[in-house]
Amino acid sequence: MVRIAVRNVRYRKGGPNKELRLALWEVWGSKCYWCSKPVEFGFVQIDHIIPKDVSEPRMRELKRTYGLPHDFDIHDPKNLAPICTPCNGAENKSNDTYDAPIVVTRLKTAEKHRAKVIAHVQRFGLSGKVAAHLLEAATADLSDPGLRQEFLDHAPAVVQILAMMDPGLGDYQSFREVEVAVCEDTGRYQRVDVTLDRRGRSAVSLLEEVCETELADTLQAPVVQLIDEIHNRVTAGFEGAESSDPITAGPPTDDFITLDVDSLDFSRFAGEIEFTFNGTFEGSLSASLVRSSSDGDGTDELQGDAVVSGTFSIVAVWDLTDDPADLSAGECTIVNWEQDLHVS
Repeated sequence: MVRIAVRNVRYRKGGPNKELRLALWEVWGSKCYWCSKPVEFGFVQIDHIIPKDVSEPRMRELKRTYGLPHDFDIHDPKNLAPICTPCNGAENKSNDTYDAPIVVTRLKTAEKHRAKVIAHVQRFGLSGKVAAHLLEAATADLSDPGLRQEFLDHAPAVVQILAMMDPGLGDYQSFREVEVAVCEDTGRYQRVDVTLDRRGRSAVSLLEEVCETELADTLQAPVVQLIDEIHNRVTAGFEGAESSDPITAGPPTDDFITLDVDSLDFSRFAGEIEFTFNGTFEGSLSASLVRSSSDGDGTDELQGDAVVSGTFSIVAVWDLTDDPADLSAGECTIVNWEQDLHVS
């Protein structure tokens, strides 16, 4: 067993990189970092957020733009993320998207995950024969029908052994994709990705089978409220930006907004059952801005671009004395808020 040095936990050109790929997939929640959708490990690849083939002059410019250190290592986990095969194609996350404002958020997330990714890879270096066999099974090419069937035949025994050793470790994550009506008149819907553990699946069963309320219906009003609050904060941010003259912002337009419910729980208080949704959001928005011209004669038309991210909490309450389906959705609260505004 050999401990892998931190500096050696990086993408290796031409190398297998399977420990690193598995670590990235696990730490990023089994999801593609670009589209936020769950992806089987066999269909995930390692992506360089800033492409590995970027030219040196462009790299120097990006370091200045993003405030990156002079010794920024493009193959370090702080610049790596798991991406699904479709998103890694030219029509999706192509190499010319790395100068988009959202890249700043992606790099911050990768930096936050870096320590965990390194720790995951290092544990494999310190492990023995069992870990080596499990790694081989976990990183097998399950797109091969024969290997996939072998995995389906034998993996349940490993899961059962794990659950008998420690029931708390027998849990797993499942995923639901919910389409929430944001504006029925225009047919606009917002996708919400919901990650469920054992407790979350119990909450959904209680919600749908006992309260007789669909998950999409429960989330509908709070999601509309969340999106409205994001728009309001972006507008306030533009109009409060430092400027020689006041700025008036038009209604923001969503380039995209992603909403992820990371946990769902429930509890009983007296005669009520309370459902709590905690999650994260990320978005890129733009708005038309108007500012009085510096000579006081007329106005200047400007463009505002915003990248936002943060966490939110939603509470829904069912009074046990009410009829099923009379679920009261409480307010959606933004817990943490970050924004990066650009005016041009």
